[in-house]
Amino acid sequence: MNYHLNIVKGLFRPQISLYQLQKAEAIKGVIPKLIFLYVICLVTFATSTYFGIGTETYSGNITNYTLEKYESGKLLLLGGKLISGILYPTLFIWFASIFFWIFLEIPYIKVVIVQSFGFAVLLLGQIVTMPVLVLLDLNLVSNPFSFGVLSQYAFEHEYWNSFFGSITLFHLVALFLQYYYLASLSEKNRFVALTLLILFYLITWLLTGLMAFIKIPVLF
Repeated sequence: MNYHLNIVKGLFRPQISLYQLQKAEAIKGVIPKLIFLYVICLVTFATSTYFGIGTETYSGNITNYTLEKYESGKLLLLGGKLISGILYPTLFIWFASIFFWIFLEIPYIKVVIVQSFGFAVLLLGQIVTMPVLVLLDLNLVSNPFSFGVLSQYAFEHEYWNSFFGSITLFHLVALFLQYYYLASLSEKNRFVALTLLILFYLITWLLTGLMAFIKIPVLF
């Protein structure tokens, strides 16, 4: 049975997609679909830079720069975002798949497909969040889809607000979706898949929170 990667089906019809993936003897259409995700990611990151999302620290110091230096800095920020737009899906889809492939003993290409589903959820979350942040003039910590809103009432330390601000409802949806696929594809105990996913996302949130805390305007 041939399996053709279909991101939409993987997100909205997971039972059918999982069954086909379990029975697949050959997998096709992976590279074109992943290239499409890369392109959407680059466009999303570039757009977020244009609207100043995640660059509040730099934009807030506009009075300290000449117009020429400010515009040059914006180009550097855009370059950083575009590099992130390539690194982000690469690390999330390709490199993280190695981690799950080793411990869950699932064929690598199938893990890549599952990771692409999770990444698509996060990418959709960024696209949905962007206009909300722009229209309401909010920063990432105050993202209404994240736990940063609540953490600001519980913590005074900026790092923890940045950490919880990096945890969004879309992350939880992606985690659950990936767990559904990985736990079903692996012969390991379901608790192993859940533990690995929680560990993976915890590291992601800690690093994202740290980058936001030290004012590195790269990841959105």
